[in-house]
Amino acid sequence: MFNQNKGKSYSKPETTSKALSILSASITIVGKIQAEDDLRIDGNVIGDIVSTGKVVVGPEGCVRGNIKSKSVDLSGKIYGDVTVSEIITMKESSYYKGEVRAHNIEIEAGASFYGNCMMEEEIEENKIIGLNKIEEREQVISVSKLVEK
Repeated sequence: MFNQNKGKSYSKPETTSKALSILSASITIVGKIQAEDDLRIDGNVIGDIVSTGKVVVGPEGCVRGNIKSKSVDLSGKIYGDVTVSEIITMKESSYYKGEVRAHNIEIEAGASFYGNCMMEEEIEENKIIGLNKIEEREQVISVSKLVEK
């Protein structure tokens, strides 16, 4: 009964190298986050985020800092500047205050957007990911100032 497929070979499903890191609603992180893969934020982040993948801010998520990534999908809140090489999507429930640099932007009806947007044909990947020492030092100082307030 259970061995009807005996002798048949099945291929192992392909796995992708992309991983997803999730910060749950009960987590608050203060400081810079660097991610090689996709990142989902359902909690709070006070500090900058640099990711080679997609950053998703869930409905309960809140980021107080700048984001540099491939793309951003926003359902929660962001207070800071966003630079993406592909697209930023702001869902109906989202709240955004800051500057956006993106190749494409999508804002659903009902989303709150307070700031400016600069659309660019192509944003170099190394500008998104590569941070020089001066920028890193400035970001650490700005995160420290946020914590003091």
